[in-house]
Amino acid sequence: MKKIFSLSLVLLLILTSTALAAKSTVKIARLPIIIQHNKLDYETSVTLETKFARVVNIPLNETLKLAEYIPPKKSSTELNKIWQNMHAQNKNAKISDAVKILAKDLKADIVIVPILHRYSQRVTPSGINFESKLSSSVNAELIIYDRRTDTLTDKKFSRSFNDNYNRFGTASYLAGVCFDQLIKDTELRKTIHNIRK
Repeated sequence: MKKIFSLSLVLLLILTSTALAAKSTVKIARLPIIIQHNKLDYETSVTLETKFARVVNIPLNETLKLAEYIPPKKSSTELNKIWQNMHAQNKNAKISDAVKILAKDLKADIVIVPILHRYSQRVTPSGINFESKLSSSVNAELIIYDRRTDTLTDKKFSRSFNDNYNRFGTASYLAGVCFDQLIKDTELRKTIHNIRK
């Protein structure tokens, strides 16, 4: 009985590995967050980059080889070149068009481009109750291009705060809220999850 069970288990593993090998590896290009007009502090930058790294991570990918991740720096450098050429030729060019060209040039199946258009925060002393006033504003965008289906998803989301200082009103916190919402709106988790099917 043990021999039959062992033999069945070995056959199951062989069939599973054969089926996985037959399935082609999906190439994913996740770019670092593109920051326009402002700079992020180190902690916020690490927190937001980690958020995206977790979303696109496929458990057991080292074993299953479902996805190949194109290095973010390489993707970013290539997109910069494409965008500069496009923008020099046409001031009305859209970055989403550059993302499609990037996918083709890198032979990437899925391209993920998070953008922070606005990231600002100002703290001013109030004077009366020794409380500080906090004004912050964040505008984010998430572009996802799936070359396999020629599907481009481009969503924007913004948040602002203007009241007594509160850690839930900081630009860093609002940026996290914006990207969480964009990840949900673009169904990025679902796209990555479906790679396993």
